[in-house]
Amino acid sequence: MQHLFDHSIESIMVTDEEGIIQQVNAAFTQITGYEAEEAIGQTPRLVQSVRHEPEFYRLMWQQLQQSGSWSGQVWNRRKTGEVYLQWLNINSLTDEGGRVTHRVAIGHDLTGLKSVHDERRLFTFKDPLTQLGNRQLLTSRLDQALAEAERNKIRVGLMVLDIGRLRPVNEQLGLAWGDDVLRQQARTLQAAVDEADTLVRLQGDQFAVLRHSRAGDAAMAQLADKLLGLLGQPIVLADQNIVKLQSSIGIAIYPRDATDNAGLLQAAEHAHAMAKRAGRNRFQFVDQRQHDLHHRELQIEHSLHHVLNTAAGEGLSLHYQPQVCSSSGEILAMEALLRWQHPTLGPVFPDEFIAVAEQSGQSVRLDRWVLEQVCAQVANWLQDYPQLPMVSVNLSAQQFSQPDFADWLQACVDNAGIAPTRLKLEVTETTMMEHTDTCVAMLERLRQMGFRISLDDFGTGYSALACLHQYPLDELKIDRSFMVEASVNERAFMLLKTIVSLAQQLSLSLVVEGVEQQEQLDLLADFGPLMVQGYYFYRPLPVADIMALLDERQPGI
Repeated sequence: MQHLFDHSIESIMVTDEEGIIQQVNAAFTQITGYEAEEAIGQTPRLVQSVRHEPEFYRLMWQQLQQSGSWSGQVWNRRKTGEVYLQWLNINSLTDEGGRVTHRVAIGHDLTGLKSVHDERRLFTFKDPLTQLGNRQLLTSRLDQALAEAERNKIRVGLMVLDIGRLRPVNEQLGLAWGDDVLRQQARTLQAAVDEADTLVRLQGDQFAVLRHSRAGDAAMAQLADKLLGLLGQPIVLADQNIVKLQSSIGIAIYPRDATDNAGLLQAAEHAHAMAKRAGRNRFQFVDQRQHDLHHRELQIEHSLHHVLNTAAGEGLSLHYQPQVCSSSGEILAMEALLRWQHPTLGPVFPDEFIAVAEQSGQSVRLDRWVLEQVCAQVANWLQDYPQLPMVSVNLSAQQFSQPDFADWLQACVDNAGIAPTRLKLEVTETTMMEHTDTCVAMLERLRQMGFRISLDDFGTGYSALACLHQYPLDELKIDRSFMVEASVNERAFMLLKTIVSLAQQLSLSLVVEGVEQQEQLDLLADFGPLMVQGYYFYRPLPVADIMALLDERQPGI
């Protein structure tokens, strides 16, 4: 086996389950220019080019997680910066418990082919495993089909389907048997569809059927039902193992669900994902409202990735909402709140783009962008306002899985030339309850470094009331919804009163959010001086308006 690894003409890269390169062969070095010592310890991003959108890699990773394998063409980058085309096969290796331990990527450099014609003939349109067409062929045929459909005012139907749960087959019987299942199901599909249809293998165990005619809902549903029945038949392998799979099918129709090539494929893939979530062995047409929401999320995800890779953070800005003394109105602190003016979507609300950032793994970078901006802004303000109120910043749950966060934050305030005591770090009650051990350890360290710690959204969910004494806190922030309820419900008001008393006994500062009316402020009068935050006093304000406030009233801390 080692001899094959060392002498293979194909580049081989072995990573661990986290994607860290453990081993490469001589062909990898010859093709990429990176010596083993340069590659080991890095991630595959070392050879990643900029030819593919983030969605390409997201789908690749999704397919790897679902089926344990991926194959297709990839534009990669040599050490010299040259971009080259590679045919890549990635397979997951698992232990006896089914846990992924390693991934092996085997690549063939396509630039060595004799001619562009040979490259197109051998690789561009054909899937080597099933001998069907591939995604590139589908794209080409979609262009033709949609152009014809527009001229003749007819419908085009597109199905995206998977053959079922292939990953257990790969893990229990081996990749060779998994490939055999793919070939058998490909032949089943080929026999079932019309000659005029285009059948391709997209990636892994995913296929697509492009129907140029008879693409009404009834005809597409009839075909989908037929395919589900055929693909669900038991498969007998050469070693007499019997495999029974359950397919899922998503259907999109032109021009109802999309009007272009990429949009129709995306719509069918979304419908396919919905069918899988609904329980498999079923087909699903596009839910247009859900599809539009999904498309918007993808647009936000891609735009956010772009914004965070530009130094200026195009469109992102910070507003600051003062927190004031309930009795005097004096500004005691300010909360930094992120805003985004999207170039095509317009203003995107934080609840929406922060949720997308969390789902797409970008919340850590977003947090750190905000912290860098806040530190720079505080340093700038301190030149004119030495008695500047403390500024609070929200932290996402994902930040607590980053072991370097405390050191990074210390470096951030040091680079800005400000003291940690200038910042208040807000963590939500839900995050604290779901990640108690990691949160407590990291917050304890941050608090020892001088940062103040605030428990945000208190009273919204898990109710950490009984655990408050265990947490390294300086402050409680009572959520706006809690304040609204206390305004109309006597029992909620009594609970609010109990929380205020408990916070005082634990020497915790208290901020009440959502104070928007005089009646709400009056409810708090008997509790003594509190910090309140809400539209009654101030909305979130841009930097220029905050500076005007600081010029008018320079409060003590």
